[in-house]
Amino acid sequence: MKKSQAFLGAVLIGGLLGLLPGEASASGIELRLGALWPRADSVLFKDDMSLYLVDKGDFVGPFGGIEFTKTVSPNVEVALSVEGYGREIDTSYRDFTRPSGREIEQTIKVEMVPTSAIVRFMPSGRYRKLTPYVGGGASAVWWSYEEFGDFIDFYDPDRRVSFDSFKSTGTAFAMVANGGLRYRLNTDMQLTADFRYFFGEGKMGGDFHPNKIDVSGPAVSVGFRMSF
Repeated sequence: MKKSQAFLGAVLIGGLLGLLPGEASASGIELRLGALWPRADSVLFKDDMSLYLVDKGDFVGPFGGIEFTKTVSPNVEVALSVEGYGREIDTSYRDFTRPSGREIEQTIKVEMVPTSAIVRFMPSGRYRKLTPYVGGGASAVWWSYEEFGDFIDFYDPDRRVSFDSFKSTGTAFAMVANGGLRYRLNTDMQLTADFRYFFGEGKMGGDFHPNKIDVSGPAVSVGFRMSF
């Protein structure tokens, strides 16, 4: 996750918190780490899996971030989070090699930074030893997709191979479904297990216009939460 994007997300969260009423101070902060399973269901990813030695499982990568929460009632809270995902995959053409038989190698790099606002419901309240929750919301997902390495020029009758790089970045809107469980260690500290599913896609510009990138997929993480 790029530092500039993380900083931008933190500024956005600070601004959103500032819009809450004066008495509505944040009631918790949580750090989480886990993994994201990109759905990889757009034409872009299908082309990757057709052309290169890569499949959906290769896009699974680390996912984690920070979240601020505000309790608005014993059973309801508002959450604002900034998280990051990144995966770099070394691959090669599925059906083509060099005249010597050596592989023609490339690297695919995918990054996503969701900044999410979620409303959660806790059926049993928030003071139990074990607290389940469900919720939903929206996310602005900054993304970056890049390919670099050696590529075949399919417009060249000789199919020459040369080094090149291709990149596109943007921001996509996504909906988020969320659920999880908290285990209370003491009055102020909890262990957490969180599941969320992102639903969205973004239009690609630059070298990948007019493709779309799928930013959907499930993420699972565990974390540590402190109430205040």
